[in-house]
Amino acid sequence: MNQEIRNLFDDYNQKFESLKDLLQDELPRKLRLFNIRLRLAIDMQIDFKGEISLTKTREVRDTYVLIIRLMESWNAYEALCHYVKETGKYANTSESIYKVYSQKFLTEVGSLTILKQALDNFKDKYNTDINFKNDFKQYIKRIEDDDRIKAKLTESCKSTIEYFDGVKSISGIEIIALIYAERNMYYHNGETAKMGMRYTNRQYLINGFIDCFYRHTLMLTSKILEKEIDENR
Repeated sequence: MNQEIRNLFDDYNQKFESLKDLLQDELPRKLRLFNIRLRLAIDMQIDFKGEISLTKTREVRDTYVLIIRLMESWNAYEALCHYVKETGKYANTSESIYKVYSQKFLTEVGSLTILKQALDNFKDKYNTDINFKNDFKQYIKRIEDDDRIKAKLTESCKSTIEYFDGVKSISGIEIIALIYAERNMYYHNGETAKMGMRYTNRQYLINGFIDCFYRHTLMLTSKILEKEIDENR
């Protein structure tokens, strides 16, 4: 955990404890469950030491570790959505999970710029590294060809290519669409670590997802808890 994420976690934890002190036994169960999932996602340590896992090389092992960490961070994010849905505030829960929070709210939270910057980092690499560009195009093609992924999610993922090629603007929320597509392909299709990419590029992509998603989730939850504390004082 880098220092920035540690600081964001400490801010989140302080607000969680403050709300817990205020509500005591009335602290919502779904918020408690989110807190557990978040801590597991951030603090988990994964290793493959045996011969059963078929992760014979270091690059395969390292890639799977990153993907599992990303999946656990998504599980925490989903647990947050269950809590937010229960409050009836902060989100439009009739929307798909990857875009339940409005751009306006995420601007207030401060995390929309985090998401957009992560995409801009990918864009820079896409436009300066031909291998990454080819791999990313193949990656989006895998998403397009997956008939289990809904059309709207596919379109959100495809829009990143159009942004990278300079023909479309984006908000930043599209990176959550990419992470959600990752989740669906991993859980529903049993996708392997590589996903048609070179391992170095695959690790770069997943590391970028994890870093911005941790920061986004912690900032989002801290703002929600801050509002809940103000309402319950």
